[in-house]
Amino acid sequence: NSPPPLHMLIHGEGRTGKSKVIQTITSYFAHKGAKYMLLKAAYTGVAASLIDGKMTHTIAMISQNEN
Repeated sequence: NSPPPLHMLIHGEGRTGKSKVIQTITSYFAHKGAKYMLLKAAYTGVAASLIDGKMTHTIAMISQNEN
């Protein structure tokens, strides 16, 4: 049996170090050879690019158009 996936939500005011925490976690996964197991998402494109992730709606496959 494999353990259940770990879900983490990191939130807080701007400039409090959220991206640094995510970069540290990413480095740890890379060091362990498990970077492929890490999925990173952010609410905005700018935030996603800072963490080398994707926008939340893209990962959830939600369209921005309401049509």
